[in-house]
This record gives sequence, structure tokens and C-alpha cells, in this order.
Amino acid sequence: MIKIILTGWREGLDKVSLTKLQMEMLGKSLKESKLNVDILLDDEEVLIEIPNLDLASEFLKEAEKIGVNCILS
Repeated sequence: MIKIILTGWREGLDKVSLTKLQMEMLGKSLKESKLNVDILLDDEEVLIEIPNLDLASEFLKEAEKIGVNCILS
């Protein structure tokens, strides 16, 4: 498993897009996706495990486009 850590967010973060991104790319439920966004907005890190490097890299790229600070771990 590849780990991505959502470390923070930038002004203009599109939280609806981040919720949808998790659901569409990672198959997460609406509840879990919204919880991850809420945790991030509370200035806490979110750890997401992704099964392969290609998917993790694509998720990282898309998340950064919508205002999320992320690192691949």
C-alpha cells in the first residue's frame, strides 16, 4: 500500500471537489470522504492508503490542483 498524507490546505480549497475526488478515484464512501475533508479543515493530517503507485500519483496530482498540500509516503 502507498500512503498519501494530506498535510494541509491552501486558500481556495474546493472541499466538494476533494470529497468527490476521494469517492471517484479511491472508491471511498461519501461519509468517509467528508470526514477526511473535515479533519483536514481542522488543521489535522489525513492518512490515506492507496493500493498502487500510479493511482496514488494521480490522486496526489489532482488533490494538489484543488488546493490540498500532500506528500507521498
